[in-house]
This record gives sequence, structure tokens and C-alpha cells, in this order.
Amino acid sequence: MKNLISYFLLLFAGLLLTGCVITDEQRPTNVKYIEKTDPAWQQHLQQVKQIQGYQALGQLGYISTKERFSTRFDWQYNNPQHYTLKLYSTISSETLQIQMHTKGMTISDNKGRQRSAVDAKMLLREIIGMDFPLDQFAFWLKGQPKDNDDYQVGENHLLSAFSHVFDGKTWTADYLSYQANRQPPMPENILLKTDGQTLKIRVDEWKF
Repeated sequence: MKNLISYFLLLFAGLLLTGCVITDEQRPTNVKYIEKTDPAWQQHLQQVKQIQGYQALGQLGYISTKERFSTRFDWQYNNPQHYTLKLYSTISSETLQIQMHTKGMTISDNKGRQRSAVDAKMLLREIIGMDFPLDQFAFWLKGQPKDNDDYQVGENHLLSAFSHVFDGKTWTADYLSYQANRQPPMPENILLKTDGQTLKIRVDEWKF
């Protein structure tokens, strides 16, 4: 079991390191916000909430005090018990797939190796080496704040920023741009931050 975990750690590191190097980015300042009661925002929020199952393809960039890397991603979401995150490189045949199902979580590669556990958070910590609220990712990605999140609406009548507490750590999100040529407009560039860690997300394609 330890050898399998070590293999996935090496695969995950190697997969990510084949991506392009990214630079850190600070949270935007002097952003103007509008009231959450804004009718256009409320209408958009209801439209986003109605999007249950969807697919998003793009690029993830991770930065910490120890490392920085990027990888392509394919996120397919049906509901909290059924979603899949596939990580892959454009210059490598290696892939890593994280799949949530009714019996827990399974992490596998394209060569048939896999590791499953009922405790999804524990498995993510073992393989990825960090605590990440993957179940919240489904909402963050499409620009839908949770009811108890402290969030702000931008002058474009779309979600601009929010903060969320997960396992005692505060995550902040800034929505830097949206794909405005579709209805409803969907996030294009998102900046997520927590203690010493930055996650940059670029969504190239939405399907729903």
C-alpha cells in the first residue's frame, strides 16, 4: 500500500511539473462592489444554481512557498456523490483521475493503478499532500457562493470575491474575468488563496 501511495505521489509531481511554470499573483485591490440585492445579480445567481451537472476544461496553476506548477484539468460534475477531476499534461501521456462515488473516492492513473478510500479528505491528503475542499470546488468553479460565505458582487453584476473557512483555514477567491459571450456568463479566470498557497484557475471551455 505504501509503495502504491509513493507511486501516485511521484506521478502527481511528475505530471504537474511537465506543465508551464507560473508566477504568483496578488489579490486585486480597489475593486468596486454593489449590493447583493441587485436584481441582475440575483437573476444570475438563480441561473447558476440551476446548473446542476456540467463540465469544465482548462488549466490549474499551484504556487506555495516550496513549489509551483501547472496542469491541464477536465472537471465533470453531476452531484456531490458523483464527480471526476482528471489532471493531465499536453506533453505527456500520463493522467491522474480523482473520482468521487457513493463508496468514497478513487484515485487512478491511465495504466490501471488505483487507490480507493471511504475518507476522501484523507486520501487527497495522502496523494496530493494538501487539504483542498474539493466538494466546494463544484460551486466555486461556476461562481456560486455558499449561503454562509462572505461574498461581494462586482459592478458587472457577477460574483467578484468571497471567503470560505475550511478546516480552520480561510480560503479567498477573486473572479478576475468571465466568459461574457455566453449565457449565463461563466468564470474564466479565478484566483484562490489560503495560508501560503495560491491556486490559479483558467477555464477554457464550459459544457452544460
